[in-house]
Amino acid sequence: MMFHIQNPNRPLPLQLELIGVDHHQEPIVRPGGMPFFQWFYCVKGQGEFIVNGQRSIISQGQGLLIYPEIPHVYQAVSDDWTVHFIGFGGSACREILHALQMYETGVYHLSIPEIFERHLRTICLIHDRSISDHTKNDSLEFSRECYGFLLDLCPSVSRIYPSAQKNTNERITSVISYIEEHYAEDLSLDELAAHAGLSREYLCALFKQTMQQTLSHFILGIRISRARALLLTHPDMKILDVARACGFQSPSYFGKMFKREIGVTPETFRKSPSHSVQ
Repeated sequence: MMFHIQNPNRPLPLQLELIGVDHHQEPIVRPGGMPFFQWFYCVKGQGEFIVNGQRSIISQGQGLLIYPEIPHVYQAVSDDWTVHFIGFGGSACREILHALQMYETGVYHLSIPEIFERHLRTICLIHDRSISDHTKNDSLEFSRECYGFLLDLCPSVSRIYPSAQKNTNERITSVISYIEEHYAEDLSLDELAAHAGLSREYLCALFKQTMQQTLSHFILGIRISRARALLLTHPDMKILDVARACGFQSPSYFGKMFKREIGVTPETFRKSPSHSVQ
């Protein structure tokens, strides 16, 4: 199902335009793009996305960001391709996305895929309430929830470049899955190279070429994302236990890396997560 959002005459810096839930995606060809940003989350199956002559595959658990007025095509690869999506616009959108290092249209890997679904449920509740009460304008609440989603997305998203879709890099996908399953353990480069069936040197080079970041930084990002989630969902959990649950053996190193990546200490983030904007 799909809903269009009625916004006030006075535009907001960030406003929701469109919602789609469990949408069985039909083929789309847009030579002129759309007038607002679009974010898709693949719930099931696979689709393909084509922009500037480059083809990318969108698989379950991955996201797709499309900037305004970018010509594009997307269509199902499997018959069961199903997506959630939102459309959003406003004068602040581009600046926010750039601050989150989401500079361009493309497919993104989500280390915490349930983030979007959680915010989408809240957006749907706001929408249902607005239907039952026609006198209430929920544009501000839609805007807040959209902003909250973008902030939550920041530490859990990384760009997947078209080269990552090639069959030669299927081993990188396997390594990513292995990291996500074993991030709490003391992962070594030898262990990951053995899992991929590659030499240490070639794995590092291939990973950086595919993901546009080093393997060590990707692992750090996964661990910080998990720590961020634990700090918010388990407020009584000791910082030491959060660190160890996310693969950090040293609490001081955890604190140092968390502040470097998020901008505040774990303790400060837990008290006021809205301060963690980079």
